Amino acid sequence: MDGPRGTAAVTGGILLLCLVLLAVFTAGELGFGVSSGEPLTVTVRRGESLSALSRRMHEEGLLAHPRFFQTLAILRGDAQRIKAGQYTVGGNLSAGELIRELVSGSSRMFSFTIPEGYSLPDIAAKLERDGVGDAATFLRLAKDPEFIARLDLPLAPDQASLEGLIFPETYSFAAGTQEAGLIRVMVAEFNRRAAPALQAKAASVGLSAYAALTLASIIEKETGAAFERELISAVFHNRLKANMRLSSDPTVIYGIESFNGNLTRRHLETPTPYNTYRMRGLPPTPIANPGLDSVLAALGPADVEYLYFVSKGDGTHHFSKTYRAHSRAVWRYQKRPHRRRKS
Repeated sequence: MDGPRGTAAVTGGILLLCLVLLAVFTAGELGFGVSSGEPLTVTVRRGESLSALSRRMHEEGLLAHPRFFQTLAILRGDAQRIKAGQYTVGGNLSAGELIRELVSGSSRMFSFTIPEGYSLPDIAAKLERDGVGDAATFLRLAKDPEFIARLDLPLAPDQASLEGLIFPETYSFAAGTQEAGLIRVMVAEFNRRAAPALQAKAASVGLSAYAALTLASIIEKETGAAFERELISAVFHNRLKANMRLSSDPTVIYGIESFNGNLTRRHLETPTPYNTYRMRGLPPTPIANPGLDSVLAALGPADVEYLYFVSKGDGTHHFSKTYRAHSRAVWRYQKRPHRRRKS
């Protein structure tokens, strides 16, 4: 091929490429995007590739031409700039407009509340129920030693479990935040709100920081009335000092797989690491995620000599110093009312 013809071919090729690119950009701005009569929700998952996003949006019926969308994003230089989140977009949107929305990061936020006293399985179930995350993934990460080690916890757990280290709070997340990101925020809140007090004061009550957290979780589960926290804390502290069993129903329940809500004598007699009717001392991990008030109660028990308490049936408890007084209280608040109901 001689010089002029070769130059003409190269020029023609460049011109053709420019026309193709112009056609792609024009089509991207005018069509090949979202076409619907109503606003739609587009979710971009954290770490999701452009090809995976395009394919999934096509499968969800959001994109008719996923390869075109992917090509346009690459040509625009936006392939690596799309941000995770959940976006509410107009019902009729060109591919270019959709890409600009996803690059803007103006995603929809959502709130997620963890009540005080929720365990890891409780939180996982609520995550899935609320459409926030996958329960199995959350639980796997919460008991993964390598993942826990990467959190750089100032209060390291004795066991490979984040039970107790998820702070009960209402959180705000960008939609699409994955389970690992959710956990990091929840644990960071624990580190900010609860860990300093545990590290500073646990030794003054004769416990390690993690043991005090475990005790706080039991107090949280045993307490129906806020004003009783320090009293219940005192009972457990006094029992620990006297080398008495804690005999706490919530700890037994935590150690039962697939508990059906009916605590039986057989449960109380079955040895597990969490059965404080059979073993002495605290269980190996917290049994729930306590709020700050229960943490502070574990660190500041009331100055009383109580060793026993029994439910009065109204959300509060009767406290006793001796077993004889406790037996009378059990008869008064539980056995006698039960017999009346039977008769």
